Amino acid sequence: MSEAANKNLTAKEFSLRTRASNIERMRHETFDLAIIGGGITGAGVALDAASRGLTVALIEKRDFASGTSSRSSKLIHGGLRYLEHFEFSLVREALRERAALLRNAPHLAKPLAFLVPVYERGKPSPLGSSKLKLRLGLWLYDFLAGRENIARHRRLSRDEILELAPALDPAGLRGGFLYYDCLTDDTRLVIEVIKAAASHGAAIANYVTARGFQKDDERISAVEAEDTLTGNRFLLRATVFVNAAGVWSEEIARMIGEDSALRIRPSKGIHILVPQEKIKAQTAVLIPSIGEHRFLFVIPWHGRTLIGTTDTDYRGNFDDPQADEEEINRVVESAAKAFPASRLSREDVISAFAGLRPLVAGNNDSTKDLSRKDEIIESSSGLISVTGGKLTTYRRMAERVVDATVKRLERGGRKLDPARRGSLTATIGIAGGAADDDVEKEAQEFGLSVETVRHLMRNYGGNYRRVLQIAREQDELKMPLIATLPHIRAEVVYAARYEMATTSEDFLERRTRIALIDRDHGKSQAEIISSLLDFD
Repeated sequence: MSEAANKNLTAKEFSLRTRASNIERMRHETFDLAIIGGGITGAGVALDAASRGLTVALIEKRDFASGTSSRSSKLIHGGLRYLEHFEFSLVREALRERAALLRNAPHLAKPLAFLVPVYERGKPSPLGSSKLKLRLGLWLYDFLAGRENIARHRRLSRDEILELAPALDPAGLRGGFLYYDCLTDDTRLVIEVIKAAASHGAAIANYVTARGFQKDDERISAVEAEDTLTGNRFLLRATVFVNAAGVWSEEIARMIGEDSALRIRPSKGIHILVPQEKIKAQTAVLIPSIGEHRFLFVIPWHGRTLIGTTDTDYRGNFDDPQADEEEINRVVESAAKAFPASRLSREDVISAFAGLRPLVAGNNDSTKDLSRKDEIIESSSGLISVTGGKLTTYRRMAERVVDATVKRLERGGRKLDPARRGSLTATIGIAGGAADDDVEKEAQEFGLSVETVRHLMRNYGGNYRRVLQIAREQDELKMPLIATLPHIRAEVVYAARYEMATTSEDFLERRTRIALIDRDHGKSQAEIISSLLDFD
């Protein structure tokens, strides 16, 4: 490893020791801002506030990104379908945020081509059979992206479509279009933003639950918190409190003991993963969803193909939504119909997952017609609740929340550095920057396969070097976790030391995506992973 590379080994410890120290801080300090919720919204608020010089505490009742933020379509995108609802400002903002993430975390926002096949009238096409209407929509999409567009859309012939996606149904295919958005790993994004917030001084802890609030003169003064790993309770004191609990936001708001204006209407979406060789597409593809007036994304992701998402009302358990067999079968059927040469069946499904969108309730009959725009609600007792929104626009959502926080703090007499009064996150790099070193050279130096080093670069960005340094500590840490995957044991140790991973589930489901891409979901290695989490 080069001398320059060694200088970039700047990962700061973020372990169970850090967690214990942070909880001690929470017991004894009074913070400017306390955040409930460790998904992408809470993470974004923590980074924005801490980088402005505010004192920040964040608690998450389970693990970071364990809710909606780990169950998205893995896209950083403007939302092409929102143009149909004339939500031009939402699309423009999302496209600008896509560009910001491309700059700040290039390994977490990879440009990806999306194929939109168009079929003859009478046969379902994902965005309709009118080439003119579709071309106008894609032109507008490019226009809204402005100078920071990834690439302009282009029209493709029938033969060009089938070259990119040979398993697509050729019957009635008239051609199509290619446009561009970005692919991400949603949990890696959350973890890296959380770590960035911690590096700016935020006190952060997972597995800490909000049990209630204390008030002083009808204003919230503290969160009654419980460390669920120990059962110990404490008061988390702050001047301003932000509710970023996603689908649980209404539950948190009701803890205040007053009627809240916040009304959440959860929308359930499911995805499945199948072997990439079944679909054989070189790009992402949009296909019609059987039984729904929407389309599904078919996306190459982590060596598999991800297909989703659906959109249905949900009234079940928020903690553990499941993809029902009927829903899984409908997605399989939709993909099999769009790609008849794949002969896709239920047996091909490696894994399936369901997520809940925390939409703000409206007058619409269907959740698919509810706006994805975020909403900020302030209660009379001082709780700021933020909900709705998209993964892509998390940074702007956070900026608006912290702007409201700053105004409240200044009204209370808090003096802020004028240079830090506004958001700085548009220029804050995430995850140590891009990993642009020579893959083969690094693999040779550390005695690892090129595939493994490339995997580390793609997943950890500039921080991949820290994983390699851990692998050097003991030969056994270079060993693969699962024979068919590029992950190595050193990643578990890294997750424990630098990403506050507590359980094997934390590692398999959120620090990596082994639980989704492995047919065994990593269960065969759970015992080894648990032992490595204690490696010091």
